[in-house]
Amino acid sequence: MVHIRECMRRWLPFVIMAASLGVSPAQDVASPDAADLDLDLVKLKSGPKGRQREAMRKVLLLVHLKQKETWLAESTGDEAVHLAAEISFRRYLASVDMDGCPEEFRRAFLRYAKLLNSFEEKDLNSVADFPAVPLQAAGRELFRVLLTYRLEPEHLLEEMKAMVDEEIEGKEELSAGQMMDIVRGMREALQSGSRPFPAERPPEDRVSGM
Repeated sequence: MVHIRECMRRWLPFVIMAASLGVSPAQDVASPDAADLDLDLVKLKSGPKGRQREAMRKVLLLVHLKQKETWLAESTGDEAVHLAAEISFRRYLASVDMDGCPEEFRRAFLRYAKLLNSFEEKDLNSVADFPAVPLQAAGRELFRVLLTYRLEPEHLLEEMKAMVDEEIEGKEELSAGQMMDIVRGMREALQSGSRPFPAERPPEDRVSGM
């Protein structure tokens, strides 16, 4: 059986820059208190950058779901399945549709994706064979953009987790392969427009501590 929480403690590669920066989102925006932070977010979402922020949120939710497939592939214990999923994830980063996203996000995201795609498939026999690449500078750039638009990585993970939890509610004893199919179906439905993206959860509904 695959437990939905077993992978939730892991970060997407492109958001580990939080640790490398050594700062929290609250420190970076530096507002006096929570009420002011919430007011700033309301103003941002209702202003000219609101649509761009929502486009970024949708891209990142899709990417979270795509990497969830990779985590599940790893849990199958089949190295070939895991490798194929990891390659697919990295290629996905380089090709994801960022229509509506601000140029600074596109630039930072694609810079990071390019680094993760600096490999030749013929050289790979397992995920351990991916070449090491210097991600910190690109990661910091992307993280700064996310914070500028008040998109916090841990909250995006919570949104993805809530989507998957809702999808598998009432289903038990799911194999990793079955979970991969469910998550892939969710992502593809969101991408095609046959399934609407969930509304962003307000701060008071978020659960901290993954």
